[in-house]
Amino acid sequence: MDMLYEIPNFADGSADLLLHETLFHNANGYIGIRSCFEEGYPEGRRSIRGSYINGFYDFTEMPQAEKLPGLPEEKQTMLNVADTQGIRLFLDGEEFSMWSGTVLASRRTLNMAEGFTERYVHWRSVSGKEAEIRIRRLASFVRASLFLIDYSVTALNFEGPIRFLSGHRGNVENYSDPGDPRLAAEALRRLIPVRTELAQNASYITAQTLRSKLLVCTAVAHVISREPGVSAAGVDMRTTIPADGEASCLIETHAGMNETIRLCKHTVFKDSLRHGNCEAAAQEELTALLQLDPEMLYREQREYLDGWWERAFLEIEGNDDLARSVKYNLYQLAQSAGRDEYGSVAAKGLSGEGYEGHFFWDTEMYIEPFFIFTNPAIARNLIAYRYATLDEARKNARLMGHGSGALFPWRTIMGRECSGFFPAGAAQYHINGDIAWSVVSYYLATGDLDFISHKGAELVFECARLWIDTGNYYQGRFHINDVTGPDEYTCIVNNNYYTNVSARYNLWWAVKFYRLLEQAGALERVSRKIGLEPDEIKAFAEAAEKMYLPYDETLGINPQDDSFLSKKRWDIERTPADHFPLLLHYHPLYLYRHQICKQADTVMAHFVFEDAQLRETIRRSFLYYEGVTAHDSSLSTCIFSIVASRLGYHEKAYRYFGDSAKLDLFDTHGNTKDGIHTANMGGTYMAILYGFAGLRLKETGLYFFPHLPETWSAYRFRIRYRGSSIQAEINPGEIRFTLLSGDEQIIHVYGREYVLAASLVLSPQRETPKYRAVIFDLDGVLVSTDRQHYRAWEAIAAELGIPFDEKLNDRLRGVSRMASLEIILKSGGLVLDVEKKAALAEKKNRMYRQFLHELDHASVDAVVTETLKRLKGAGIKLAVGSSSKNARFILEKTGLASCFDAVAGGEDITRPKPDPEVFLKAAAMLGIGAADILVVEDAPAGIAAASDGGFDSAALGAARHSPRAVYGLESFSALGDILIPNFLNSLF
Repeated sequence: MDMLYEIPNFADGSADLLLHETLFHNANGYIGIRSCFEEGYPEGRRSIRGSYINGFYDFTEMPQAEKLPGLPEEKQTMLNVADTQGIRLFLDGEEFSMWSGTVLASRRTLNMAEGFTERYVHWRSVSGKEAEIRIRRLASFVRASLFLIDYSVTALNFEGPIRFLSGHRGNVENYSDPGDPRLAAEALRRLIPVRTELAQNASYITAQTLRSKLLVCTAVAHVISREPGVSAAGVDMRTTIPADGEASCLIETHAGMNETIRLCKHTVFKDSLRHGNCEAAAQEELTALLQLDPEMLYREQREYLDGWWERAFLEIEGNDDLARSVKYNLYQLAQSAGRDEYGSVAAKGLSGEGYEGHFFWDTEMYIEPFFIFTNPAIARNLIAYRYATLDEARKNARLMGHGSGALFPWRTIMGRECSGFFPAGAAQYHINGDIAWSVVSYYLATGDLDFISHKGAELVFECARLWIDTGNYYQGRFHINDVTGPDEYTCIVNNNYYTNVSARYNLWWAVKFYRLLEQAGALERVSRKIGLEPDEIKAFAEAAEKMYLPYDETLGINPQDDSFLSKKRWDIERTPADHFPLLLHYHPLYLYRHQICKQADTVMAHFVFEDAQLRETIRRSFLYYEGVTAHDSSLSTCIFSIVASRLGYHEKAYRYFGDSAKLDLFDTHGNTKDGIHTANMGGTYMAILYGFAGLRLKETGLYFFPHLPETWSAYRFRIRYRGSSIQAEINPGEIRFTLLSGDEQIIHVYGREYVLAASLVLSPQRETPKYRAVIFDLDGVLVSTDRQHYRAWEAIAAELGIPFDEKLNDRLRGVSRMASLEIILKSGGLVLDVEKKAALAEKKNRMYRQFLHELDHASVDAVVTETLKRLKGAGIKLAVGSSSKNARFILEKTGLASCFDAVAGGEDITRPKPDPEVFLKAAAMLGIGAADILVVEDAPAGIAAASDGGFDSAALGAARHSPRAVYGLESFSALGDILIPNFLNSLF
């Protein structure tokens, strides 16, 4: 795969210059330098000439029109820390400029394999002197403080004096644009030089922020060399301090004909957040760097990226432009992500000043998934940043009126809220659910319970506490009112679906982490630290169980919130093209009164929390929100691509994906000049893995439902999972999974479980298997009568003096009544005659039937009822195959009898499971052969019966890992992945 991104020829438009400053910036997660011309631009041409440090900030005022309680009046802003890019070149007194003389050839290149950018210019001066100028720039991934400019000049048709004038400016300010709310409205000079010093021709400028009082030291030194054996001319190098906060180095030498003069300009950045005495740290690092051959720096960079691309391996065949765009996006994630607890991933990475360098939910929901699967250590660091700001989040919760828990700010750098417009900012409480989701995802992919015990669980617990304090019970359901979801065109609403479902997930996992840590003996430290009580865990579980999730019966969709569907629908088709993005042309209240979405909101929820709804609800919701989403956010189309893939809308998925993948290289949103869109870049990766490859990361393992886009000939990628490296290759004729390193892993492909020990080759599943009928086991699948069984057997065991518990009860699942009694007797060491056993079995049945009178329509989960109705409506025959002689009675009591075309119960057979008789009887009643029927079971004995009878089976619960099951289902609703896709077309 070509690892170069290149732009030939010189374009002198200001818009192009600003765009290329972003596209060719150099960064390494700690520092970022925009790619401005070293020699500068003529007067009147705009430039955003910036150098940035991840997490380095100052406080600036954010005055509120009305000083209401809790509204922030200051914010943090990422600062332009110094300008060390400047190098002016003179050839025998004539100054090089792209706007004077003649540019005979030029190009700009990003080398993503070697880790540097390059400008090449073939230039002719006014007097006719020709030179080749080659400028490489590198922000070291190995030595995070280093930025190198490697400037070479070759005299082509002359010999004479060469002069460089290299600048080091500490007097800098931030860029501003009063017309764009995504940027600061005023120019900021918040960094004041306090010391400018020289030492051995190196310059050191130390500057301090006005209010945060942070220090940064930039150190600059130069090394000049020439091609050997051509000229013996000497070099004169003089560094001076022309003004406070400024340093300048004049370098003069002589170039022979065809001789190359090479200037290496080293800049070291050190800040007091990380280094305490940043001046001493800068001097120590610069001194060490000057002892190194520059080629070693390139070698280190190449070796780092060799490892990076091995882990982040992703190839697309059949569309070179798209493949290059994807590579570019993944490279920018490497450049943008912080590597320590002081920084994270800004909305624009380290490439520009859009959104003032703030960190949002982007990191958790769009960027961390990439690192979780390719470089878990970086993902862990990004979560550690949130942990480092947890105390600030607790303070923020108190400021917002909450008595407990932590509320993370919507936008921040050091942990305090920076959102001045709270309806579309601080009200986005879902940030807590997003952070919890990222912690859970990291755990599911790595199994790193140690990190959970030390940092992750505390984050999840404190986020969960916030939901309990925020929500309230109304008519038996848990409601969360007056919040804003991801869609910033709909603000301050009750029961935003995304917020509620993310809160439910957060609460569930708070309970699960509590139990996991308790079992591992690692709970006491965190519970004691934050005063976590068992009653709180009960409250978490209850709120999760009773969480209100909006649903509209008429449309069959999840409304975005309680009021969304009551609003006037925005006419997107008739909105003038130049009125997008809408936030720049319409008052916020006007937007809020309409059904119009800036980005994926409920659709985002259906991707992240897929198991919360039936597939048909997700399908209808997706189609509905397509019509009211403007995609004015760069975070939107990648999510629509993922959900379209999962619903089988492959053409739509590919269209949305292309819009996402090419966003920055083609500047489709018109604002890449302000910085790259890092979240969208992560979203592009997710659209391939979570969308086209159908990846699901669940508590029960890894799932894949691969699809090959029609315009691609193949694609392949690697992921890390539980310490193993796995490669997937999707080709037209086969799908191959390879275990590259680590322990064997269980993976699920198209719903079927496989052990990946070396290599696994499967046929692409263009269409899931079609079944004309489904036979369901009753107890544990359609209805749970486990409580009634348990109480009856417990009474029998007590009569016999035999201890009875859940462990013994589990052995009775899927087993006949007499066989169950034998298991109980054997556990107690008793032997009874036939008559006594028959009497006990009949007594158990009488008690059980008495308990069954407690059943009613409410005993059936709504997911079961709706799924059965949809299957029946699609023409699939439904039957019950149960060993229970009470099957028909239970179906009548629960109102399910009318759903089935046939019922085979215990009274219809002579041999219980694992004999297949009951399923064969049900198939005969339907008049359909076993090959066209899917059996759904929750007991290993039932799976064995189905297999012996020639039926495919789908296993739930304890049977899910049965090797004889064709499909392992995490939940009843997961039947949609097997059955529903085949009938979607008939429902359109």
